[in-house]
This record gives sequence, C-alpha cells and structure tokens, in this order.
Amino acid sequence: PRKNPDAAPLVKKFRDNNIEPEGYVLYTYGAVQVFAQAAEAAGSTDLDKVLAKMNSMQFKTVLGEVGFDKKGDVTAPGYVFYQWKDGQYDYVK
Repeated sequence: PRKNPDAAPLVKKFRDNNIEPEGYVLYTYGAVQVFAQAAEAAGSTDLDKVLAKMNSMQFKTVLGEVGFDKKGDVTAPGYVFYQWKDGQYDYVK
C-alpha cells in the first residue's frame, strides 16, 4: 500500500518524521478512515447505524476506494506480496 498514490501524502508525513509505515500501519489507518466516514454519514457513532452505512457506501482511503459486499467482505483486493532481495524487501512485480 505504500506505493499506492492515495497513500502518498500520508507516507510522506510518516517519512518526514523518520518513520517507515510498515506492516499494518496503512491498513489500520484506512480502517479508521472507513469508520470515521461511515459515522459521519450516519450522523452517529451507534454501531448499528455505522455498520449500515459501511455496507452501503464506498470510502476514499489511503488504500484507495474501499467498499464492502453484502457479507461484509472488502470488495477490492488490498494485499500485495513481498520479496526479500539484496537485503531489502519490495512488492513482487
């Protein structure tokens, strides 16, 4: 996700503070963005109201546009594979 253009501003902020956003940092940030947008649309933090909005909206996040199907599963693949090479890891191309 660090190479996703939607994540670029946040990745820059982290790196400007000498923090590499590794692991689940951007996924967690995206999850919080989804909850915040759903709560705002619901006009409430009541979980039932927020979940109803989560199941009926698309969300702009650092992971790109995210939505959920009727089972609650994410509709867009958000995972990448990494390869360790020459002392560093990067996305498998």
